[in-house]
Amino acid sequence: MQEKATAGVGINFIGYTKAQSDTDQLENNAGFVPECTYMFAGHAGYSPPVRLTGLLVLTFRVLHHLFVASHDPEEPPLIQPRIPLVGHVIGLLRNGNSYHSNIAKKCGRPIFTLGLPRGKMYIVISPDLVTACDRRAKIVSFAPYVVAFAKRILAAGQDSIRLLSEDLLEDKGTTTLRPETMKIMHQVMIPGDCLDELMQTVLNDVSRSLDTVITNGNQAVVPMFQWIRSFVGIASTNAIYGSERNPMKDPAVMDGFWAVDKDFALLGLEFLPGLIASAGNRGRERFFDAFRKYYATDSLQTASHLIKARYEVNRKHGVSDEDVAHFDLGVCTALLVNTVPAVWWTLYHVFSDEALLVELRRGIEATVSAQSESSEPSSATSIDVPHVIKTFPLLDSFVKEVLRVHSNSMSARFLLQDKVIEDDKGAAYLLKKGSFLAMPSARVHASSAAWGPNASTFDPARFLHLNSDKVPKSAYRAFGGGHALCPGRHFAMNEIMSILIIMVIKYDVAPLDSGWEIPETRDHISTSVTTPAKDFLVRIQPRKPSQYLEWDFTWEPKKRTMRR
Repeated sequence: MQEKATAGVGINFIGYTKAQSDTDQLENNAGFVPECTYMFAGHAGYSPPVRLTGLLVLTFRVLHHLFVASHDPEEPPLIQPRIPLVGHVIGLLRNGNSYHSNIAKKCGRPIFTLGLPRGKMYIVISPDLVTACDRRAKIVSFAPYVVAFAKRILAAGQDSIRLLSEDLLEDKGTTTLRPETMKIMHQVMIPGDCLDELMQTVLNDVSRSLDTVITNGNQAVVPMFQWIRSFVGIASTNAIYGSERNPMKDPAVMDGFWAVDKDFALLGLEFLPGLIASAGNRGRERFFDAFRKYYATDSLQTASHLIKARYEVNRKHGVSDEDVAHFDLGVCTALLVNTVPAVWWTLYHVFSDEALLVELRRGIEATVSAQSESSEPSSATSIDVPHVIKTFPLLDSFVKEVLRVHSNSMSARFLLQDKVIEDDKGAAYLLKKGSFLAMPSARVHASSAAWGPNASTFDPARFLHLNSDKVPKSAYRAFGGGHALCPGRHFAMNEIMSILIIMVIKYDVAPLDSGWEIPETRDHISTSVTTPAKDFLVRIQPRKPSQYLEWDFTWEPKKRTMRR
């Protein structure tokens, strides 16, 4: 599970922590319960109007106590909703992660507070305050979101929730289930042999899929987003689960997974999911059933090191076979929901910009030509993809810029203790225990203070000439940050760049009916990258015959590309 896949679940999804917060408030509100008892008793000395007035006052106090959190003057300034009590919740459910960014744009503050039913959420915009939060990861914690995600979306059992909830402050280090799982995922997914194996599988699957889509040898017409979702979904999960027994190769399981993603917010409410999120609920059950069978038939022997390592950690801590299968819904969510729109935007930008397309083709072909001159003669041209990435850094810069511009993630946290943070000017803000906190990437990525006066401009070469001394690390949030930095970031970047190289070198892509237009976008509560609001048809054609007629895309372990 990763930050980007759970950002956005905090509004309603962490009820178990709020119960403790409410208890603390009641204990600190001396006399509240006796006063209620006395007033409801209707003392004989009260006339009916007085009793009615008292009842109204009591009702207001009860509602205020239950639904309105107090606000300390030392906390970030409070932004009231247009609709009392529930206005911000409605906005978040309706507009997804863009809601925070829209409010931030209007109020122009570095940090502010949203009032929520029975709680509050701090929205952090300033890069230096984001850094301050990242440095206090144990207190400004991502851990409760992991637990909430497992409970409400993964439908994990009580024993697994108890295991995940152990030591939220991580005073015991990585000895419990949740931090040990994150530790092993980071270890397996760093550049090295394990990642090399994953990438070679991705290259094989993507290349084969793109070749077969052009059935008549001339061209193919496909809905662009749906087509990308299909081949990225299969290639990514084949790499992780093994192409022989990958449950996601079953169209019913894959469709079920995307139904879960579509109904993510409704499933997260944990209220009559079979009624209000019937498609997502059925899809989730199909997914769970397929992965139960996957583990029951000893399919681990063909799985990646990532899945084997996760399985060993789960079994070590006593996670049931049922919940091992449930946890894989989190793996697939992290693997696919952001990579698919990221690939879409990457291909959109390169094929809609002729100058950029020409520049990328020249750079890739120059690298391939130099590589071919030093290689053994062959009927096929072998392209060592990590060598191309390392030799032609514009590829890396371009994809990072795609993610900077189109990322709309919300790095979500929960306050486990009271904490005061300061910005670089010395302004201090009190963050209260039991509150939510969010750091929306869209506003940080659009900060002219961090990125310069052209922050709103799409610049493929931005990261080639970036002055790292002037741009704080916290200003780039495409893969989260701090303690919750995405363990799969190397895999995601390499996968996107690999698909880019294959598409640019082999194919031409253009809309079927008209030229490229900037699409309307939509936000989804489960994703960190915006998606096009509507799909459209594109024509895919092989490039005109050149000196290279056959291509062999490889990922050579001896030429790894190390990347932060």
